[in-house]
Amino acid sequence: MTESHWSNWLLRVQWILLLLIVLAAAALRYGLLHFSVVFKIFVFSGGVALAIALLSLFVFVWGVSKSKPLVRSNALWAALLGLLPVAIPLVTVGKGNFDVPRIHDISTDTRNPPQYQEVLKLRQKGDNSAEYGGEKVAELQREADIYADIMPLHVDFPIARTTEIAAEVAEDLGWKVVSYEPQRGHLEAVAKTPILGFTDDIVVRVSADVGGGSKVDVRSSSRVGVSDLGTNAKRIRQFLEELHLHALVLEGTGTERY
Repeated sequence: MTESHWSNWLLRVQWILLLLIVLAAAALRYGLLHFSVVFKIFVFSGGVALAIALLSLFVFVWGVSKSKPLVRSNALWAALLGLLPVAIPLVTVGKGNFDVPRIHDISTDTRNPPQYQEVLKLRQKGDNSAEYGGEKVAELQREADIYADIMPLHVDFPIARTTEIAAEVAEDLGWKVVSYEPQRGHLEAVAKTPILGFTDDIVVRVSADVGGGSKVDVRSSSRVGVSDLGTNAKRIRQFLEELHLHALVLEGTGTERY
């Protein structure tokens, strides 16, 4: 076996590991494998890829010392490919979101969070509990600066109209509405994460606000995983920003408030 052929295998194994990660992600996206299985595949494949990347660096140095261009090229590419399982999550999730508290249930009201009802029928065995984690989870959220802006929104419309607008925003964001009760100020929906297709649950509670108008509270929870890496907070921010803009537009066009 020639030296160049041996270095070729470094590159081939890295491609095989990356393909395994992609196939596992696709299987998760389309519900063919459970998250727990896919997570193990990610950890194993990513760990082996990083180990081979480290080995490839030594092979690269050896190739330089022996003046073997093909070995240097194969080793360098193998090292770069081995970094992809780490680099891609950092880019797509954001480094800061890896430092968020290990919670997966975010609410604008941590003392009296909105309660799920209809989505409970959609949850499966092995999913995270839909019950709020209590003061322990609430304290972790309140003490994290990254969640400081997660708070209720005031809207100058009555409860029913605000809930109608909330439903429109939810559909615009691609959420699937599973419960819609405008008079009661209650809305439930499910959403999928863009890449891996994790299913998360959302509940919106609209109540009368002090001084008129409505107060909108939102809760977003992940069905799987310990930490959501900031996904639920990002979803709540986006929803409340869009709801606020929609309400301002309707006010500006003279839409009846009451």
